[in-house]
Amino acid sequence: MRIPAPARGPLLPALLLCCLPALAGAQQALPGALAVEAYPAPPATPDQVLIRHATVWTMTDAGILEDSDVLLEKGRIAAIGRGLGARPGALVIDATGRHVTPGIIDAHSHSATEAMDVNEGVNSISSEVRVSDILDPHSRSIYLQLAGGVTTAHILHGSGNAIGGQNAIVKYRWGVERPDELVFAAARPTIKLALGENPTHAAFKGGMSGMPGMGGSGLRYPATRMGVAAFIRSSFEQARRYRNEWRQYDALSRARQARVVPPRRDLRLETLVEVLEGKRDIHVHSYRADEILMLMRLSEEVGFPVHAFHHVLEGYRVADELAAYGAGASTFSDWWSYKMEAYQAIPWNAAIMRERGVLVSLNSDNADLARRLNLEAAKMVAFGGLDRESAFAMVTINPARQLRIDDRVGSLARGKDADIVVWDGDPLSVYSRADLSFVDGRLRFSRERDLAHRAEVDAARARLAGELRSQAAADGAKPPPAPPAAAAAVVTNPAPPAVDYRWAKGIGATPVAIVGATVHTLEGPAIADGVVVFANGRITAVGGADTPVPADAERVEARGKHLWPSLIHLHTVLGISEVDSVPGTVDTTETGEINADADPAVAVNADSEHFAVSRSGGIGHALVVPAGGLVSGTTSLLRTDGWTWEEMLAARQHSLAIRWPEPPPPQYAIFMGPPKTPAEARKEAEERTRRLDRLLDDAAAYERARLAAGNDDAGPAYDPQLEALRPVLHGERPLWATARDRIAIETVVNWAARRGLRLVITDARDAHLVAGLLAEHQVPVVISGMVGEPPRADDPYDLLYSMPAKLQQAGVLFAIASGTRTGGSGNARHISQFAGIAAAYGLDREDAYRSITLNAAKILGLDGVLGSIVPGKSASLVLTDGDLLEASTSVEQLWIDGTRPSMDDVHKQSWRKWSARPRP
Repeated sequence: MRIPAPARGPLLPALLLCCLPALAGAQQALPGALAVEAYPAPPATPDQVLIRHATVWTMTDAGILEDSDVLLEKGRIAAIGRGLGARPGALVIDATGRHVTPGIIDAHSHSATEAMDVNEGVNSISSEVRVSDILDPHSRSIYLQLAGGVTTAHILHGSGNAIGGQNAIVKYRWGVERPDELVFAAARPTIKLALGENPTHAAFKGGMSGMPGMGGSGLRYPATRMGVAAFIRSSFEQARRYRNEWRQYDALSRARQARVVPPRRDLRLETLVEVLEGKRDIHVHSYRADEILMLMRLSEEVGFPVHAFHHVLEGYRVADELAAYGAGASTFSDWWSYKMEAYQAIPWNAAIMRERGVLVSLNSDNADLARRLNLEAAKMVAFGGLDRESAFAMVTINPARQLRIDDRVGSLARGKDADIVVWDGDPLSVYSRADLSFVDGRLRFSRERDLAHRAEVDAARARLAGELRSQAAADGAKPPPAPPAAAAAVVTNPAPPAVDYRWAKGIGATPVAIVGATVHTLEGPAIADGVVVFANGRITAVGGADTPVPADAERVEARGKHLWPSLIHLHTVLGISEVDSVPGTVDTTETGEINADADPAVAVNADSEHFAVSRSGGIGHALVVPAGGLVSGTTSLLRTDGWTWEEMLAARQHSLAIRWPEPPPPQYAIFMGPPKTPAEARKEAEERTRRLDRLLDDAAAYERARLAAGNDDAGPAYDPQLEALRPVLHGERPLWATARDRIAIETVVNWAARRGLRLVITDARDAHLVAGLLAEHQVPVVISGMVGEPPRADDPYDLLYSMPAKLQQAGVLFAIASGTRTGGSGNARHISQFAGIAAAYGLDREDAYRSITLNAAKILGLDGVLGSIVPGKSASLVLTDGDLLEASTSVEQLWIDGTRPSMDDVHKQSWRKWSARPRP
């Protein structure tokens, strides 16, 4: 199934685009430049808006309506149907080829607030605090999420307290000035409770430096799950007594009240009384089945209702109990293993709970993930076989019902709020983008308008930079140092060294023929009804339906399927990180700054559950990269199947991992210090290159001395660090450099060029800013941070999404990966989705396929073996039921070097087990 490219024509009439301030000549006046905001203010929207000829997802019994119109009037939906008209002066939008949906609702968010300010960390109960007091209408997360189709969010207190604060349900009314203007006034009040590791501070029991109150010797009660249960019980019993005391006091006559002391007012307990009286709903942070069941039973005993469990990653184990109790479940799609209580999570969780009668939604709990909730919903097509409307309901009408606002939002029907998104394609397709987002009938986001505004931002940035330079010159200050110049003698990056590819063991000699699939060779056009034959681990024939098939071949019937090269993940911690928050399962980072001799291959746990899960995501090979220090160690290419790490090795000690420190996010300045100035960052980067120079010079001297001494014991003592650097000196081991910001990338590229060393840049969030330099030196890039919020406050909302297209246009070879930080193992299977997002934002679709296959092989120097489907190459293949990059596509089979590994994994095992649980 090849999904046609979505429509990309203009949507808004010129009158809405021309409202943007015009640039005054080539340069803005200084006051005007200072006044420019990063993102455009919403335009004035007429009282009537008519959207015509769209595919309308009503999320009601009316279903999906083709070639239909939607009329918005005074903030509400006035009509849905064909042939609708509007008054003169109305905004009329031709949505031919586009899809119209309700705005997405995020049931669990911490956005639109002051950074790092959503959790009281000292007390175990903070029910008196209000999220509404810290709402920030100018938060860029509002705009970024509108650009992803989100219009309503449930902003929760953090989960560091067993009983947290009062949450706020908001509408993303970008452009308002007061915090209260965000509040969804008709929404029912809610409060946050939390179970599990967060309120017990499980991650901090050993102490966490730099965080007051988090030391290992000063644990706060409750520190266990049983303590959390007891604390919640006692708190609500106190609230019951508090309510009774006030009831008794209020029952007294006025004269009697004048002679007695009234009960002390307690704001915390007043909030819990609202829960007991059914005036405020409880939403609970939860993970494990035992704690979910505990709170249901505790609430029945004490008499407070729980309206919805959030995250609820083991909800599939108590789905019947949840359904009988009547609580909703707001969960993640397929996130797992980032901490111990998430290790048993499965991507079929939502589907199992739904099938057992639980009202299920999907949430983000993350300002970045919220921008892609439509794709989280799409995963439910693959993980549970939901139809597309039922999947999309999990981010629209279902969360609306959980928040009790479904009479106003979550579906499209006459009289409901005009919170509407216009997409340029199917909202569940990775190739689709939100073009327009309306809240209460007012246009709050327009992609066209955003693109037009960027020219003004660029002009303002240039004007302000020029003003700073002029002021510095007037003050007699020295100009900032120029980036280090590249050495004239060495301009281009050396070619990859020859790599000794280790073929898998147990390769069968019997031919295998995969017949009938659409074959995506990635070195030519796709072959419909194709045939691929392989034997002894290598592809022997590729062609159309008339391709000869050996008589003794094992036939794999694949009609209607798609065959691709298996995925190559170039930046992982697979096998050396199992549960991110459990140190005993993490072997990614050695102590000290220099660890050239560290070889992660020997630490790989071949029995890691992550390998099987990654195979289910289509990944056949993965480069394991250590972390930490200046020189982290060597990298190794693994197959994702094998009995031992030796059997899994495809290329041992492929490259040497070096690192530049990542700039701390601004919101963590309180813990990690403020970001470095450009001058400080350049000084640090240059110091690191000087240290590397000294290290390599020492390695060269060491080698000369060793060679001169021959076998004489009088030679220099064996030095494991310098010994490990010898292959680098000879060009046999490339440098795998993690560098995020522009200064770090420029510095390491010019340094490697000066020394004539083969270099690959990873992470590279600023790669687009130095694309010319990378192209000139022919330095490939592994984009391991393709998703995330834009690095700078004035960056375009789609900066990271569009970076692959910019690198492609500049002539830079690149691959797309995930990363080696938190979630590095669990998120490995997301690389196909990341490549799809790149295609949605300008990258050619064939190049997107290559970014996780053939390009990765080229960067490794293994494109003669891996990355495409041509005779002579490894039979490393993946068979899917649809487009490789779509989140709704399922991987059916993987072959690695011609071997056919098991496609079972711990997630599928739990899915089968718990789907078969006898019903009550």
